[in-house]
Amino acid sequence: MKHVWSNRKQIARLNTGVVGSIYAIFGFAGMFVPLDELLPETLSLTKRIACSFGILLGIWLVSVFALSWYLSRKKRFDVITANGGHKLYVQYGDLFDENEVLNPSERRNIVVPVNRCFDTIVDNQLISEKTLHGIAFKKLYASGRYTEESLNTKIQELLASKNYEYEMVSETLKPAGNTKRYLEGTIVDLPGCGNEHLLLWALSTFDCDLKARTSMQQYVLAVQKLIEACSTESEGFPVVLPLVGTGLSRVEKNQIDVLSYLLSAFKLNRDKINCDIHIIVHDDAKHEIAIMDVKREK
Repeated sequence: MKHVWSNRKQIARLNTGVVGSIYAIFGFAGMFVPLDELLPETLSLTKRIACSFGILLGIWLVSVFALSWYLSRKKRFDVITANGGHKLYVQYGDLFDENEVLNPSERRNIVVPVNRCFDTIVDNQLISEKTLHGIAFKKLYASGRYTEESLNTKIQELLASKNYEYEMVSETLKPAGNTKRYLEGTIVDLPGCGNEHLLLWALSTFDCDLKARTSMQQYVLAVQKLIEACSTESEGFPVVLPLVGTGLSRVEKNQIDVLSYLLSAFKLNRDKINCDIHIIVHDDAKHEIAIMDVKREK
């Protein structure tokens, strides 16, 4: 119901068009068949008018229910069509659900925002278990594929192999965790469980109180690097992307603003899209974001 309610304005607009079309058809048919003869001649004018309004209301209600049913079953809406017929979709769902992509049996690349030091300790001080960073890493630990130590070693090896630029951070500025701080937007392609590849995306910076923050300038730069990484790191397989910047990274924008910005950025970089992109609006945000209202560009 949240799905339908959040999209009520779009449903109302569509419904107005549907009902208008139906009445236009009735009007056209009335040129050949006298529709007023469908009602008993004994009815008064008032009752005839009441019956007409009743028919209109009935058509309107049936149309609303039909559109609501259609919306509740439709999983995703394509917004952009790019190279090779690849599309950018906006959909409600769960970032880690394999069914969010068109072919669950193939590889999928999941974008996970992390701090710029790529820390791996999920202790609700360094990394909160409620963030996507914490959720993703806890899944890896639960699977037995990595421990905190082995994951940290693997990530540092991947970073070193790319010769990414970094700066050293003192313990005064960051009293726990890794001390190499990479540039915002740095991407690590980490093999996960099964068909998953995690695209660890450096976004937030810790302060001396271990609070993660990201400025809007850093966010814009990081998004551009992410779009470019989707092209170079995806290997043509779908990328699943959350509404990054709406959680504990302290980007002070609401989810609608973030979605609008991400769509604008991908539209401007349409030529770089070489795989399907799935932007996931978490089910908890259905009441805030009406994905039917997103403007489509072919």
